[in-house]
Amino acid sequence: MSHQLTPLTFHAPEKLTKQLSIKQISGGKRKVVISTNWLPLVGFEKGDPTIERTLGEGKGFVIERVRNLFDNPKIKKVYSREYKSRKNNPIETLLDISSQKLLDMSIPVGCERVHVTFKRDIVTVVPITSGQYKAIQNAKSAQERLSVFAGMTSGVDLQSLQSNGFTVSSILEWRCPEKRDGVKDLSETGALAAIANTAGVKNLYNENIFEVDVHRLAEDAAKSPFTLFHASPQCDDHSSLKTKKSKAGAVSDLSTTIDMAYDVIRICEELNPPTILLENVPNWLKSDVYTMLSVKLRRFGYKEHVLVGDARDYGGLTSRKRAYSFFTALPSHFAWEAPQSISTTSIWTLIDKHLPECRDVTHSKSLQDGITTGRLRPITPESNCAPTLLKSQERMAKDSVVIKKDGRLYWPTEKLLKELMGIEQSFDLRCVTKAIASEIIGQSVDIPLHDAVVRSAKRHINAFFDSLAIKPTMVNTVSSYEQNRSAANVIY
Repeated sequence: MSHQLTPLTFHAPEKLTKQLSIKQISGGKRKVVISTNWLPLVGFEKGDPTIERTLGEGKGFVIERVRNLFDNPKIKKVYSREYKSRKNNPIETLLDISSQKLLDMSIPVGCERVHVTFKRDIVTVVPITSGQYKAIQNAKSAQERLSVFAGMTSGVDLQSLQSNGFTVSSILEWRCPEKRDGVKDLSETGALAAIANTAGVKNLYNENIFEVDVHRLAEDAAKSPFTLFHASPQCDDHSSLKTKKSKAGAVSDLSTTIDMAYDVIRICEELNPPTILLENVPNWLKSDVYTMLSVKLRRFGYKEHVLVGDARDYGGLTSRKRAYSFFTALPSHFAWEAPQSISTTSIWTLIDKHLPECRDVTHSKSLQDGITTGRLRPITPESNCAPTLLKSQERMAKDSVVIKKDGRLYWPTEKLLKELMGIEQSFDLRCVTKAIASEIIGQSVDIPLHDAVVRSAKRHINAFFDSLAIKPTMVNTVSSYEQNRSAANVIY
């Protein structure tokens, strides 16, 4: 008894897409093989005649189903292979594009993948330019080797970058509102401090990172290409000082900032920085959001280098520990600068110099409570470093840093706090209130540690340009950047 087979039926969409790798063959040649169930659905059956046509220099090519053989003498055919034991695709229909002339004209050298669009009687193949490739091209188009787009900064880290030879082209800074602010709008304070102390900035974006239009950032970046994206996502919700209950509450009422990692990814995906330097508290590295960020950037083609540094290991005067993640698309060697030995010398000479200007705060109840609870963090004549400064320093909380001498408590001045953090006294904070100035210093980078990190990035970037044996130029900067963007976004 014979069984009649019922043919399978598929409803063909108007358009189908997929991505494919470019095959490398002997002699340095390339070819594109399109083997898929979708070909018959759009009119490409076994043995059907086809013709290949370029879309232009680096823009891809099309394969068209030929219906009139008289007008198209140079044709190819749809190939097929049969697999008796394979159910998902027993008769494999495929297109084999191996013309080196066509591929060299249509697909840039170094391109590894293509995007394929299937429509009735036409298959369109366009290059997908990898994030790493675009990042390298952006580096080559930079006017200066050492140029920075800085995000989430009040300017202290920019002091370190500038002192190490970097120029700051753009700044993205908007202070997130906090409950204690009440009705006050403090969104411009960090940006004011940054441009008060940073010369030559072309673009200042005083916009919320959660809402900023990254396409506009990319348009400006095309005019001012840079080699380093530097950012310090807000650390409050990763800090051990914030309770689990407070962190959960922040997630509930949307005052949390943990999702800044997503916006860092948005910026990096659109702007394709050659290198990325991110700074935060060490706990950030243990978070799920950091894992997501790390995986995504590595998928884009960046290599990751992580450092948890103690400022004292790099000549700093505080015990501040910070996590640094350096992501690079450049093929040059990278290594963190080696730490030094921690000084055992007392810092009291420095403290004593500022002590006459420090007011006596022994009477403060909150500070006395800090002594009782053991939370107060004093600097004494025996101290070889200062405790880590906090954002809340000016509020005289129980865990404040104070100077303790002969049983009395003294309040550190702004000048002393700057010197402890390695911040130049010329760093001008008169544009903001005393409380905001203290907040900026308390949450800033420790300059000696940051300098060591920046020097590591600088050596890496210089090594890349030295290997090219050319200097960066602005020639065709805009068209090159736009070409890189369009190559990754044509059709889809």
